Amino acid sequence: MLKRLTFTASALSIAAAFAQPAFAQDSAPAADAASEGLGEIVVTATKRETSAQSTPIAMTVASGEELSKAGVTDVNALSNIAPTVNIAQNNANTMITIRGVSSRDYSETGDPAVAVSVDNFYLQRAFALNAAMFDVERIEVLRGPQGTLYGRNATAGAVNIATVKPTDDWKLDAAAEIGNYGTLNFDVGATVPVSDTLSFRFAGTRKTHEGYRDNPGLKDGDDGNVTGGRVHALWTPTSRLSILVTGEMTRVDGVGSTIKAVPYSDVNDDGTLEIGSSKRFELNNQGYTRIRTKAVRSAISYDMDFATLSFFGGYQKSTLNRDNDQDGGTVYNYGFQQNEDVKDQNYELRLSSNNKTGFTWQVGGYFFKETDALLTYFQVHGDAGTTPFNYYTFDYDVGSKSKAAFAQVGYDVTDQLKLEAGVRYTKDNKYQVGYNDIAGAYADLDNHYSGDQVTWHFGANYQVTPDNLFYAKVDKGYKAGGYTTNSSFGPEQIIAYEIGTKNRFLNNTLQVNLSGFYYDYSDLQTQQEDPATALVYTLNAGKARVWGAELETLWQVTPDTRIDANVAWLDAKYSEFCTVTADTCPAASDLSGNRLTQAPEWTLSGGIQHDFHLLGGTLTPRVQTRYQSKSYFTFYNTAAEQQGAYWKSDAQITYTPDDGPFSITAYVRNIENKTILTANANAGYASAYLVQFAPPRTYGARLTYSF
Repeated sequence: MLKRLTFTASALSIAAAFAQPAFAQDSAPAADAASEGLGEIVVTATKRETSAQSTPIAMTVASGEELSKAGVTDVNALSNIAPTVNIAQNNANTMITIRGVSSRDYSETGDPAVAVSVDNFYLQRAFALNAAMFDVERIEVLRGPQGTLYGRNATAGAVNIATVKPTDDWKLDAAAEIGNYGTLNFDVGATVPVSDTLSFRFAGTRKTHEGYRDNPGLKDGDDGNVTGGRVHALWTPTSRLSILVTGEMTRVDGVGSTIKAVPYSDVNDDGTLEIGSSKRFELNNQGYTRIRTKAVRSAISYDMDFATLSFFGGYQKSTLNRDNDQDGGTVYNYGFQQNEDVKDQNYELRLSSNNKTGFTWQVGGYFFKETDALLTYFQVHGDAGTTPFNYYTFDYDVGSKSKAAFAQVGYDVTDQLKLEAGVRYTKDNKYQVGYNDIAGAYADLDNHYSGDQVTWHFGANYQVTPDNLFYAKVDKGYKAGGYTTNSSFGPEQIIAYEIGTKNRFLNNTLQVNLSGFYYDYSDLQTQQEDPATALVYTLNAGKARVWGAELETLWQVTPDTRIDANVAWLDAKYSEFCTVTADTCPAASDLSGNRLTQAPEWTLSGGIQHDFHLLGGTLTPRVQTRYQSKSYFTFYNTAAEQQGAYWKSDAQITYTPDDGPFSITAYVRNIENKTILTANANAGYASAYLVQFAPPRTYGARLTYSF
């Protein structure tokens, strides 16, 4: 694995809004709730269509409209809608943690712990997650290992993003938003049926805002500049066959994320940091970010009566060119220039039984391939206009392949009891060929990794009544091994035990979902940074034990009033972890008992909204808040590398005319204007801790139109 500059980041919400929006968990739109109680929403979490409330997986589901109102425009904001999900930023990279399980290795040889897919196309690289989400039908956030149906790199869970597809009906959706920091956002989507068998969906987005950080003499950092476009073509020549072809492009420009240095002299007596202003600080190297993605995807399904044969495949090219002020101040002149050219291929062939009761089954095969041409420099800058000195150089060709075969079956023992079992075999291969030059020490690299793994699932689901489900399951997940420049590391494994219940009460107006889980987590892949050199080492850290419980409630008190409240408790600690190899671990190197990164003990959220019928329409105010207890950015659990407990609250008010095809929403997010860190790392080369920030208080208005 490439050893290079990194910053460990913590899981905190990245600002956009609404800790647990009105849609909460698995709910239908409010209009349905008003007439029928809490409606159902269809999901594909099990690779077949099911009702969210009858699916034995802890999950959060949100529609595209709900995401827009909550300001969730990219993966960075998912923690605003899903309990025990935390998001971290490391320069241009996004890292996701679910229930304390994450990957800190965002490098070109690293693997994520959360499988993120767009229309069944898997996204491997962390920087590619920054491309905008637009024209989204729904998002499903699955908590817990999904090692059978989703395979490798789903030890923490999975995020499924489903975009709006063509239909037989003409449709136009448009939205415009204006806000502080010069925010201007525009979205449009149009469905155009050409014939009885052919239909198109055209979608585009343009999102901009000025930088949240004032860096005198330079362009403001933490800005936004995103453009995206997508075309779906759906052809259904017969009632049995459907063929969907998609073309998509996104581009991200601007300064990008910005780092601030907190000098060692600003460490308080209690070990915490005196961060100072998160709004204004000086830098001496102008950063920039340029991300481009182009993708072609296809989805083909054929109904064979007894089963449906489905194929999903595609190709995506992603490029990243970026630089920043890597020391976060003006004392030093370090920059980190990163250039990557990534090509991904995904293919899955799946055969699924069509019956919903009795003996159900699905079998399939999967293939993944990625190549990455990387050229990265850790540089020392001189006076303006001079050529930087390349202190470190990393020049690699990197690749990985993964092949898998899987099967999952279910059997209705009775009308109420169903048993499930699944198995998946995966074979992984990786390579890294090239050279590095670290402070004048040149080395050729020719690293290779090969490994395989069997993951499995066993479950029992008891549908007591149509409105009450109890389930118990055990799953094995894994993340592939790999290498650093001087050693290799093995795969990590997780055995997850979970029990849960999903319920509707009070004539379908009260939803109560509860889950409890225990993870036996072994050979954790941890990333340890050398503060003096800024190089990163990956090692298998022994074992961890994760206990947790989640309570999610949604109550339609009246047809006009809705309340949601959610509580998540997490006890995620290392049970064996020594940072050196020794028969007896020295006390200073024994981190057993420390909490995992991005694993706050408590997360609370709640909100209330009410419809007022006046002014010829409906006026809907909503307020909500989210609390997160203390969490750590590194496994050392030091006071300096933590995010303290905090509250973050949001409010919005929406007006929808009775006969109009539009609505207008005014919002304010992070009302407290709380300074929330998204990264914090000890950097000896900069004589400081380097931090990144979530957005400050933002406010604005959004006009939507649908016809």
